[in-house]
Amino acid sequence: MSWSIGFWRGRVRGTERARDVSDACLVAAVGLLLIAVGVTGAWTPFPGTSVSPWWHVVSLTAICAVMLVKRRHPLLALLAGGLVFIADAAAGGSIGVLLGFIDLMYSATLFTAPKVPRRLAIAVVVAVTGAATATVIVGGGVQAAVVNALQAFAILGTPLWWGISVRQQKEIAEMASARAADLQRLTELRESEAIREERMRMARDLHDALAGNLSAIAINSEAALASTGGGDDALQREALGVVRSASVASLREMRSMVLLLRAGPDSVTSPPRLAELGALAESLGSRGTSVSVNGLTGVPTLPAAVDQAAYRIAQEALGNAARHAQGATVRVDIGATPATLTLRITNPRADRAERASTPSTVGGAAVDVSPASSTHGGGMGLTTMRERAEALGGRFEAGWTDGSDEWTVTATLPLPGAMA
Repeated sequence: MSWSIGFWRGRVRGTERARDVSDACLVAAVGLLLIAVGVTGAWTPFPGTSVSPWWHVVSLTAICAVMLVKRRHPLLALLAGGLVFIADAAAGGSIGVLLGFIDLMYSATLFTAPKVPRRLAIAVVVAVTGAATATVIVGGGVQAAVVNALQAFAILGTPLWWGISVRQQKEIAEMASARAADLQRLTELRESEAIREERMRMARDLHDALAGNLSAIAINSEAALASTGGGDDALQREALGVVRSASVASLREMRSMVLLLRAGPDSVTSPPRLAELGALAESLGSRGTSVSVNGLTGVPTLPAAVDQAAYRIAQEALGNAARHAQGATVRVDIGATPATLTLRITNPRADRAERASTPSTVGGAAVDVSPASSTHGGGMGLTTMRERAEALGGRFEAGWTDGSDEWTVTATLPLPGAMA
């Protein structure tokens, strides 16, 4: 990459040098042609001055040589060109030298620091005023003073104004280019942030949708393995049936999420909603966890974001209860006000010592399903539930209820316009 940048930078510099050489050659050609046909004496020379017209070739050659460095040293080139121009004007002046000096004035305005054009403008005002004043002092009259002032402004002010105009257009173009680059970077940052948020949402949805089913698969497959020695085919079929139903449910959840992510605005696929909580409770009941849902019928029509978040929070809380309090009765209480929707999921404490030493049973088969910790704080479940609630401006709490052996998860979600 660095050699490529250096290559193109060298090409640009070579083009600029070639342009300077061509400008100098063009001025030299025009100046020599005019001198050859006798077009000299643009101004009246000083009294007593008599020079050959070909003397202007010397000043023309000098100013063309200065033009070769106008881009690298614009101020020095302008100073040297000004001295050549004054000397040539004292001898009557020539059009070629005048064109060269105008080009140097333009270059000094365009290729110097931003403060230089302002100083050059002040110098031009002083020079124009000085030309008019000097004309009056030497007795030229007001009319001659005005003519000389206009000539001085044409020679000095025109290239200055032209250079300032081109410079401003160049600066505007550079600002527009920089703004476009900033907008491009901002767009890329927004896209990256959107991708990151989408990945986080997918991770939460995958965890919420599959954690409970996969836990049921692990529990019931372990039960099936534990019952193999007893030769009870009915127990094995029951456990494997639960494994199959949980597997199918997991695949269905994953398929629905994939379809939802692929679907466009007109897709009929919709994310899970709180109204499906009853079906989830029945599914958990078939796996040995009794779920009681209260208040579901009184819930009004919810905004899509609140509806999905409420379902996912309840799903994750019920999955945690099924893992940590296998066989217990879980209670889900749903309450709605004009401003909020409240979910409260409660399950009794599972005795840690008893769960660690006494195997649970699934379909009559003994299996150890105690987690690494009997609390509900492991994994990313509580984190994802809290993130879902806080993303909507709600509140989330989870912990043991004071004065009882119940673990309670409470989520309060705002309802903007849901009850209107």
